[in-house]
Order: sequence, then structure tokens, then C-alpha cells
Amino acid sequence: MSMLEFRPRFRFESPLRPDEVARRIQQRVKDQNPQGLWVKNAHYHLTISFPSKSTEAWTPQMDINFEDLPNGNTLIRCLIGPSPGIWMLFAAGYLVLTLLGLTGITLGLSQWTVGDTAWGFWALPLAAAGVVVMVVLARTGHQRAHEEMRVLKTFVDEALGCDCFKLAEAQAP
Repeated sequence: MSMLEFRPRFRFESPLRPDEVARRIQQRVKDQNPQGLWVKNAHYHLTISFPSKSTEAWTPQMDINFEDLPNGNTLIRCLIGPSPGIWMLFAAGYLVLTLLGLTGITLGLSQWTVGDTAWGFWALPLAAAGVVVMVVLARTGHQRAHEEMRVLKTFVDEALGCDCFKLAEAQAP
């Protein structure tokens, strides 16, 4: 996991208490934040994002969840990915294209069965072309977001004083 892949997830244990994890990240946002990152803090959940004036559709954010463990450590889970609005947009796009393809198959087969011109099958190439466009958009967005993903990972590494990916790999079962 040393490379930032698509929606990298990692988890590791830290001797820091949950309130200390949140405090360190919030302090770093205040003191050492040349990118202008901002943080939303909900109980045991942080979201680190770039400022809205400098974001694009592909700009990632980092979600951090943490919980107390019985051994006194804190389990920290991190996920770097696009904003939920972008995920919803792609999910809706794939849903619409799937429905278009299924409707084309159903309509085309019905027309063919009764001996009419099966023009319903023309929806299939449209749906396939739409899926190809969606895949290309997703890959392009990931490539453009790669450097920003690295910024988020480095920011949290420096705030917590560890290399989170290496620590997660070392603690993996």
C-alpha cells in the first residue's frame, strides 16, 4: 500500500488517545497548513478537505475514524477518496446507463419476437458508449487527484508523527 491507489484505505493502532489524535490534526490545520486544508470534526470522525475555492470535481478528501480499543490503544481508519457528491453522480450515471441497456434489450427482444423492426437494440451501443465515457472520466479524475491525495496523506503523517501506510502494513493480520 505504499502507492496511493484508487480510494486507499488503511487502518492502524496508535498509542495516542482519540482526543489527542483530533487535537493534533486540528492543531496542524491551524499552525502548519500551507495548502489551506480544513477539518470537520464530529465525535470520533474527522474529514480533511481542501478549501472549496480551490477544489475541482476530482479533488479528494480524507475521512478518519478512530475508536478506543480495550488494550488502551486507538484504532485509526483512514479513507482517501472523492467527495460523496461525486460518488453519487457516478452511481446515478451507472444506474441510468444500466437501465438504458436493460430497456434496450427488453424492448429490442420484444420487437424482434413479434416480428417488428427491433430498433430498441440501438440503446445498447449508447449505453456501452456511456459506460466507456464514465470509466475514462473516473480514471482521469483519479490521475488528476493523485498529488492532492499525497498531500492529504503527508499532512496526517506529519500530524500524527508516523508513516500511516507503513504502520498499517506492519500491523496487518
